[in-house]
Order: sequence, then C-alpha cells, then structure tokens
Amino acid sequence: MSATVLDLAAARRWAVSSRALLSESRDEIDRLNVFPVPDGDTGTNMFLTVDGALATLRAGWIDALSGEPITLEAGLALLSQGMLLSARGNSGVILSQLARGMSEAVAVGGTRSEAMSASVLSDAFARAADVAWAGVSRPVEGTILSVARAAATGARQALEGIEAGRDRGAAEATSGAAEETYAVAAGALETARDALARTPDQLPRLAEAGVVDAGGAGFVLVLEALEGVLADRPHEGTSRSSDSWHTAAPGSEPDAGLDGLGCRDEASDFEGDGDYEVMYHLIDSDESRSEALLSSLMEHGSSVMVVGGPQVWRVHVHLDDPQTALDAGSRAGRMEQVSIAALNSHSAGAANIINESSAIDVGGEGVTPALGLLCCAPGPGLATLFAEAGATVVRSSAGNRASTGQLLQAARGIHANEVAILPNDPDTILAARAAAAAGEREGVKIHVLPTLAAVQGIAAVSVWSPGLSGGEASAASALQSMRSAYAGVAYASLTTASADASTPVGPCRQGQFLGIVGAEIVCVNDDAGVVADAVCAGLHAQVAGALEGGLPELLTLIEGAQAQAVDITDAVNRWSGTVPGLEVHHLEGGQRTYHWLLGLE
Repeated sequence: MSATVLDLAAARRWAVSSRALLSESRDEIDRLNVFPVPDGDTGTNMFLTVDGALATLRAGWIDALSGEPITLEAGLALLSQGMLLSARGNSGVILSQLARGMSEAVAVGGTRSEAMSASVLSDAFARAADVAWAGVSRPVEGTILSVARAAATGARQALEGIEAGRDRGAAEATSGAAEETYAVAAGALETARDALARTPDQLPRLAEAGVVDAGGAGFVLVLEALEGVLADRPHEGTSRSSDSWHTAAPGSEPDAGLDGLGCRDEASDFEGDGDYEVMYHLIDSDESRSEALLSSLMEHGSSVMVVGGPQVWRVHVHLDDPQTALDAGSRAGRMEQVSIAALNSHSAGAANIINESSAIDVGGEGVTPALGLLCCAPGPGLATLFAEAGATVVRSSAGNRASTGQLLQAARGIHANEVAILPNDPDTILAARAAAAAGEREGVKIHVLPTLAAVQGIAAVSVWSPGLSGGEASAASALQSMRSAYAGVAYASLTTASADASTPVGPCRQGQFLGIVGAEIVCVNDDAGVVADAVCAGLHAQVAGALEGGLPELLTLIEGAQAQAVDITDAVNRWSGTVPGLEVHHLEGGQRTYHWLLGLE
C-alpha cells in the first residue's frame, strides 16, 4: 500500500475530507439523541467547527500562494486556532482539541521537518485526549471522551510496535516514514471504532435507544478522513463506520443517542436566507483574510460586500443567521460598529441584539465598570430581557449555538475590567471556557458561570449591577452573588416528542408532550396540563429538598415561540395556588424547541 506523508498539504486534505464526511453524516449524527426532543445538533456543531477551521486555513493558504510560504507548524497552528474559534457545542470543542494536539506536538518536537512523524502523531493523539478530559468538570465514560482516549491508546500501541521492530539505535528510515505515520493513524482509528461500539455498554440510555454516542461517532468520522488521506485514497473511497451506529434495542427506534458529554445538543433548525441585514467595520485585517471572509459570506448569504483596505474593511450581507456573519468576521479581524436589522417582520424582535454594546455610564468620565456580563439567549424575548438589563447578548439556540470565537469577540467588546459569561445551556459551557482561556492569553479576564438554563441566567442577572465600579474585589463579590442566585434555581421544560422512543417513564409517541425536570424526562402524556402538573411537582420536590422543608418563593414561566398552542397556565396556576406566598412571573422568551421553560427558586 502506498502511503502519504502527513505534511501541510495532507493536513489540509484531511480537514477538507473531514468536512465532507461530517456534511454527509451530520443529519444522521444529529438524530443520535437519546432524548426524543428535536434538539440534537452534535453533527451540525462538529461540521460547523471544521468548516470554520477551513476558512482560517484558507486565508493562510492564500498568503502562501502570494509568496509567503507557511510551515507545517504555522499551518497546524492556523488550523488549531480556526477550529477552536469556530467550535460549537461540547463535541465541537473536544474535536478542536485534536487539531490542538497536532499543533502542540509539532511545536514541542522542535523539528524543522515539513512532515509529521509517527511519534509526533502519536503524541498529538495523547495531547488531544489529555486536554479534552481535563477540560470537562464531570467527564462521562461512553462519550466522545472515551473515544478520544481510545484513539490515543491505539496510536501509542501502534508506535510501540513500530519501535519494537526497528534495530536498536537505528534512525527512522526515511523511506518508511509515511507508512509508519499511516500505521499510527490506522491504529488510532481501529481502537476508536472499538471504543465507539462499546459506548452503549457504558451508558444504559444508549443501549436502551440502540445507538452509539453521537460525539464519538463524529470523532471517528474525522479519524476515518485522516486514515483515508494517509492511505492516499480519494474522499469517495474513505471507509465509513456509520453502518454500525445503530444496534438492536427492543421497543425503541434507532434514531437516538447521547452527545459528546452526556448532554443534549440542539437540533438543526434553519430558515430561509435573507431574514437579516448585517453590517460592520472589520479592523486590523488584511487582503487575504478579507477575501476569505467574502468567500465565506457568499456561501451563506446574498448582497455580500467586503470593500475597503488595506486594514479597515466595510462588510455587508443579507442572510438568515446573523451569527454566521459575526462568526466569520471574528476570524478575519476585529469588528466594530456592528448593525443587525430585520428584513422580515417575523425577525424584528431579534434585530440589534447580538453583540449589543454593554458599556455603562457609572457616573464619571473614564470610569470602567468592574464586571461586564455576556449572556447567551435561545430566543428573541430572552435576548431583549438580558439586553435591557445591560448585558451583551449572543443568540445561541437549536442548531445554532454560539461558537468560541463569537463569545470571545463579544467579550472583547465589553467595556469592563472583567467579563462574566452565562452560557445558559450545558452544551455551550465548554465553548465559553475555551473563550475564557483564549481571552486570558490576550489579557481579557473572563469568568464562566456555568448556568444550565435560561431561568438560571435570569436569576444571576437579577443580582448583577451593570454600573458596578471598583476593582477585583467588587467583581469577585458580584460573581459570588450571581453564583448563589442561580444555584438555588431548579429548572424544567415542556416540549413535544419528535419521534417514537423509550423514556425513563415509559414509551412515548411522536407528538406527545414531554415534561423534563433538569435533564430527566418525568412525564409523557397527550395532555399538556398533566405534563405541567408533573413538572411542577418535580420542581417542587427538588427545591423542597434544598430548602429543608421551606417553601419556594418564585416560579418563572418562559413562553416559547409555539407556546400558545400548548397552554399550561391553568395547570400551573392551579398548582401554584397550593404553595403559600408563591409569586409567579410570566415572560415571553420566543425560544423554539421548548414550548415552556420553568424555573423555581
């Protein structure tokens, strides 16, 4: 078998092939969701992560073609940075660690070689797994983390076999370098496939649903792309593992699974083009990055204009998702004077929310607030609520979660000594932490308060003062107040089952109502009122335990975009009347997927 050396050209081919495989399989990966809720977007997140990385690498490639060649080390650094800034969802962030591992392994190796050796590739897999596991506060076996660790083990075992077969003290034969690198990649792929097949044995929910882990499936696809490139096979000839993603599971349909960390990613939910007009100035950019930006925007929108130079550019585009334009801009330079306008009436409520300035006048010229706030919001109503409280808002919802780069770009624009990010979603926490780490390297001090739901974010914002002045002590005090506020909020939701499936409380049919308390389905029923009763009871049980017999004080109801067709207010009012002194707040959130979000504190 002929093998290809892992040089910069091969690394680029690997990224392109990964993008192609993820594009072909992203819908199927999205459907690997153990919750029968239309909110699984693992495949979409991983695809967008690689897609964004290619845009960054393309800009560097343009520099090379113009007479400024880039080295393997510099190219992998570009790929790593692009993948990190484009990372969406927990699985996307973990996937980005593979590129980071390769970049660090080449840099630490201290070699001027323009091709990656077998030992360096093995080190890359080990670094990727170590960083991924270290970045998760409560890692779960049977997820993408297990698959990444298995890949590192397989790579190391392959390298040990290579080294054992060499003569003692003999240098690595140049003629066999490509074959050895391929052997390490093939070893990583083999053990990763085995680990993916074992994920149902490690997570009962996967076994019940008859599927493997979604994030692990995407990770294996990327390894399959690498193996195919190093085997010098065309993309169409790349071996696929998707036939083994589903297993027999009595009583369940084979379209469920778990995302990369046992959390639920949200489903792809795109609309047509042209809902918004986005304009901004791009600062500290250059011609190659502006050309890459133009190419990216043309793929996603219309009426595209990127003009100006040599360092300041004016950007204009019409597209359905404003975040796409902002995400692309964050990779090309620094954005200023951002303007987002709704072109259709149904989008008007969300216009001018993303990256809205949070600079606050605290009563003195030149005084900088101690702590700025960046909130992720899944709907226009929630975005407006957070923005009116003085926070900078980034829209992040089903199939369109905020990327690391977008969060970092928004945090950079906040006029404050320190910044706190409220992800308001378990699958955006790693992207927020990655943004915080990148910000620290730039001198931007970012804290991540790991809020799991919008109702927890609302509680945190309620005790934050946008005009807070002072230094580190003031910021620390504000952070502690917000932590205490959201920690006491139990959260729940009500939605509609997207498929027939088994649940912890019995089977459900597509179209039935689901009640979810925390991350657990507690009720399935055709009557939304019955589900609302069960959700309220579940919330009450959680809060009562924390209060040691005390009574909850506040129930927050957040109405979704389709909540009018799923009226639960009578059931909630009936239940709330049994709790003395309970105050009920009703808010319009506008979120999709979840008809109602509830919080009890």
